[in-house]
Amino acid sequence: MIIARQRARIAAAGAWRLAYEAGLLILVTAGATAGAISADLYPLAPWLVGLTTPVLMVLRLVNPLGAYVTAALIGLGTGGQGVVPMVVLSASLSYRAARAWQVVAGLTAGWVCFVLSVPWETALTLEWAVLFSALYALLACAPAGVARLVRRRRTLLAAMHHRNVQLHSGQAEIARQAQIRERARIARDLHDSLGNRLTLISLYAGMTPTEEGVLIRQASAAAMSELRQILGLLAQDGTQPTVRPLSGLDELAEQARASGAQVEVEREGEPRPLAAMTEHAAYRVIQEGVTNALRHAHGGTITILLRYEEDALIARVTNTPGRRTVQGTGQGLLGLAERVRVANGVLFHGPTPDGGFRLAATLAYTADEPSPSSAVAATGPDFAGLVERQGRRSRIVMATTAVSIAGFLVLCASGVWLTTAMVAVDGETYDAIRIGQPETEVRAMLPEPDETGTKVPAGCVDYPAALLDQLRTESGEMIYRFCFRDGVLVDKQKREGTP
Repeated sequence: MIIARQRARIAAAGAWRLAYEAGLLILVTAGATAGAISADLYPLAPWLVGLTTPVLMVLRLVNPLGAYVTAALIGLGTGGQGVVPMVVLSASLSYRAARAWQVVAGLTAGWVCFVLSVPWETALTLEWAVLFSALYALLACAPAGVARLVRRRRTLLAAMHHRNVQLHSGQAEIARQAQIRERARIARDLHDSLGNRLTLISLYAGMTPTEEGVLIRQASAAAMSELRQILGLLAQDGTQPTVRPLSGLDELAEQARASGAQVEVEREGEPRPLAAMTEHAAYRVIQEGVTNALRHAHGGTITILLRYEEDALIARVTNTPGRRTVQGTGQGLLGLAERVRVANGVLFHGPTPDGGFRLAATLAYTADEPSPSSAVAATGPDFAGLVERQGRRSRIVMATTAVSIAGFLVLCASGVWLTTAMVAVDGETYDAIRIGQPETEVRAMLPEPDETGTKVPAGCVDYPAALLDQLRTESGEMIYRFCFRDGVLVDKQKREGTP
């Protein structure tokens, strides 16, 4: 159970966090191992530190108090915690510990172990205790205090962010409700105004029992039905309207036949549920095609095709030549093309080889339905997403800055190390050189000396000791001197301090 939970946490961490943790683990392990090597306590100390530090770095993510106390206990046997792991583990303990007493307990245990690990070569006196207590306060307590402040600040910012998101969501919901009320008001107004007019037209047509009157009454009833469909689409709040326009396709064909046209309806493919905007666009294409055929090719044959393909719906109206009854302006096709485009479709129209006309549309099944909060979303980007993008950019800037600083420090350290290494001599080389060896053999084992600004006896040359040898001296500076006479090495010395 615990392993599965940790795997889930690792999977949710992301590549950037994993890269950060891996880089920090390598850096802390290298720093701790280098410190154990420079301390030169006993041969197993660097191995102990190098093997336990990665485990403690991983353990700090789960149990920061346990990791810190374990590191302090290991420091008892290795001459104290290294500077790098002490800073990192102290900051991690203070940042990740849920309770303040855990931080206090961990720092107290670390302080006791750090002070007790001092007397490896000297007795623990009051002066040493005060000195190392002050050093512990600098290397452990100060990073812990900064990390705790960062934790409290991030907690406050997270609470403010959560509250802002809630307020923004509440405003979006209020705007959505206002939008629904406004759309419902518009629908009622349209129904009251146009509905009454169409009802009067139907009543007036019923007073004249002629064939034309019957057609007018049927057209008025159809217009009233279509008006209800449009009002249902306008008043919907994210749900599909109950009235489907393509269900009236046969009724549209019957009305066209009543005017004297020959109409055929063809359906192909397996019918499937359609988005409201897709279905309305398909119905408008067929309705416009039939209307245009009655106007411009009266007496011709009209073929209506509705084909369900795998990835699109085809709505097509084809008519044979006929006589023109009304001169059109072409504005209907322009508006229809825009309606089809909004529904993620493409409109085609043009003459057929036999002199007729064809109007067709290819409509995607996944039309962009208007979301309930589309008006709210149009006012600006999502607030939570905006905050997340800003936080991501801030983390990228901070990571870039940290990498730049680390690179600069590494470059400076590498420059100092290379400058020293080019003229430095390590202890093994010094021990391998024997008095009485020819000068040419000794010179071949040594680097080129830097004689600028040095004052050495005639026939002698000084080399700075390697970095590890320098750290083992109390003064922190050691020089290896080699003296030659008559082409032979006559003396070699270890000298501490400047010559």
